[in-house]
Amino acid sequence: MSRADGAVLAERVGRAGARTGYQAVLDWLNAWGIETVSGVTGGGVIHFLSHMEAWDAGGVAAGGGPRLFNLGEYSAGFVPLGGFLATGKVGACVATTGAATKLLACGLSDAKMHDIPAVYIVPVSARRNEALCPLQDSSSRGNNAVAALEAELPGGVFVLDDPVSVEWRLSEAGRRLARSKPVVLVLEHGALARPAVPLAPQPAEADDDPEADVDGFAARFVRACEGRRVVILAGEELARFEGSGAATTRLCELLGAPMVWSLNGANGTERGNPYGFGYISFGGNDRALQLWRDLGPDDVLLVLGACPDEYTVSLQDFAAGDTFLATALDDGYGQHGGSFRHRARGRFEQVTAPLDRVLRGLIRMVERRRPGNVRSAPAPADLNVRRPEPPSPGCVDFADLLRRLDGRWPENTVGFDDVCLSYKDRPFVTQRAHPNARFFSLYRGSAMGNVLGLACGAKLASPRSHVVAFTGDGCFRLFAGGLGEASGLGILLFVLDNASYGIVEQGVPTIIPGLDRARRHTDLVRLDYAAMARACGWEASELTPGLETLDAVLDAHWRGGGRSHLVRVPIDPTQLLGANPRAHNL
Repeated sequence: MSRADGAVLAERVGRAGARTGYQAVLDWLNAWGIETVSGVTGGGVIHFLSHMEAWDAGGVAAGGGPRLFNLGEYSAGFVPLGGFLATGKVGACVATTGAATKLLACGLSDAKMHDIPAVYIVPVSARRNEALCPLQDSSSRGNNAVAALEAELPGGVFVLDDPVSVEWRLSEAGRRLARSKPVVLVLEHGALARPAVPLAPQPAEADDDPEADVDGFAARFVRACEGRRVVILAGEELARFEGSGAATTRLCELLGAPMVWSLNGANGTERGNPYGFGYISFGGNDRALQLWRDLGPDDVLLVLGACPDEYTVSLQDFAAGDTFLATALDDGYGQHGGSFRHRARGRFEQVTAPLDRVLRGLIRMVERRRPGNVRSAPAPADLNVRRPEPPSPGCVDFADLLRRLDGRWPENTVGFDDVCLSYKDRPFVTQRAHPNARFFSLYRGSAMGNVLGLACGAKLASPRSHVVAFTGDGCFRLFAGGLGEASGLGILLFVLDNASYGIVEQGVPTIIPGLDRARRHTDLVRLDYAAMARACGWEASELTPGLETLDAVLDAHWRGGGRSHLVRVPIDPTQLLGANPRAHNL
């Protein structure tokens, strides 16, 4: 949504006439396209949620507004993120005062660090009670909730405590959402229970920034390529527009340029790209890692929608002599003053524009001028050199499982990796993007247990999608209480059971060589995850070490009646697949 669109939207909402502040909030949520709000009711939001119907499968709200999907606050904070990654639609979540707000805000951290527009709704205790020691005191005398939220999200917290300014503040929140930023709406009951002053009609407003010079950027890139090798880095922004895979393949073929990608950047690539060298850094492929290590001052690097975060470049700067970076995000996460210039060792140029327009401009310029760059050889079929050891007896070979699943994903699959071994090992094993499936990981905040909320969000926003999630037995403990609410969504959840915090267990020998096992603190009590799932209304299965039951489990789920299905996978925490360069940074 552009700023001009936001102004028109503000005018339409403002014409609705006199209504309470609560009704104004609901009108704006509806105008932003929000159909579902996830979370839990409580003292501070009872009045607000009394205007909302409960979510039910296949139903729609009689008034056409958003409905409440009841889910514990920790998981609820990730629901809008899963919905956005699956569909590109904005979502919302809600929690009451106190610890509930803090639980919800765990998802807010990843919304900020992955530049995902989402609405977080929390209340504050009444100002008139500030000196009276109210329950869950949110004032500066208590948990100081608003200041804490503003410290994490400067300029993104909108306190709705004045009927005169409610509409204007909601309008400003919409402008921020249009810039791919999350917002927090803070509800103050005394103000929102009163009639809100309508927003005066606003004239359509042109964007402040001039249109980016994409053609100039492309022309300078082509000139810089002459006589030099070109390497392309694909980032997660590419997943936000249709056709990015075909466009990046075309550009690679025109230039003979090898391409590598970040964890989520694979979603902007194609498996059939002959110049695709794989994932870099965390869970990276051997060929991609070698290519990235060899990057130097004689090379030109083209970065498409990628943030140089730790799991992508392992705290290193772009090493090329010339770096050209394209992003659709103005002042996105990791930028300083709206630029990534501080992350490049050599010459640097950035263009901020929609990435589909940038790719079209680059392809058009390369086709027209045919630069005399050094063409690279295509990538080999197998992007790894290292051959991992098999697991201990009685455990599933996790690499074999990932390969077999990669051959079974149906069309329109959306997958999520929790902060567990799968978000490191799946990229290493599968190597390239799947034509039927998009996989995401919210690794920048690295909140364990985020996957139930993400999967619920994807399924609520896109009911026809096949939603699959991988979690560890450690991560599972953070969301197990929400299984019942998700039982009817048809989610396929793999629980990696190794009775261990596996990522830490594998990293300790690098971080502290020789550390006694008793001081690693990575062991977990083994639980009956299948029995827990069945008790919560889920279907449940357990894979055998030889994977003899895998196909039957998958067929039963995809032919089933829409129940969610948990699959326990006994794995070996010492089977080392993908690399974890971060261990060297600790």
